[in-house]
Amino acid sequence: LLPSMLLIIILAYYTSGYFNYHAIVIGSGSMTPQIYKGDLVIVKRNIENYSDIPIGQVMAVKKENVIVVHTLVKKIKVGNKIYYYTKGDANNAIDNYKITEDMIYGIVNTKIPYIGLPTVWLKGI
Repeated sequence: LLPSMLLIIILAYYTSGYFNYHAIVIGSGSMTPQIYKGDLVIVKRNIENYSDIPIGQVMAVKKENVIVVHTLVKKIKVGNKIYYYTKGDANNAIDNYKITEDMIYGIVNTKIPYIGLPTVWLKGI
């Protein structure tokens, strides 16, 4: 019982969104084999210096009220602005939109396999 309670407290902490970290359930297979549909990822929200995000970092991007979790594959500096480009590991092409700093939701630093499957199943009903 104690491990279950501890897990519930930890998940409540991460999913509240009030803290520096936020939990997101992955709803597609675009990041396979690194992250699978139904995995839960922990996203660090407060980024100190966006330009320091390295190529290869998995990040969460808010695009039109949807959070997309993909890998950073390219950064282009135009004047004093940096544009970021991501790609799902299972996708053939880079995402067809520019990402600006205000769209970056956070960076992924932890994955908990399959724990979000019930959420995915319930959304599919």
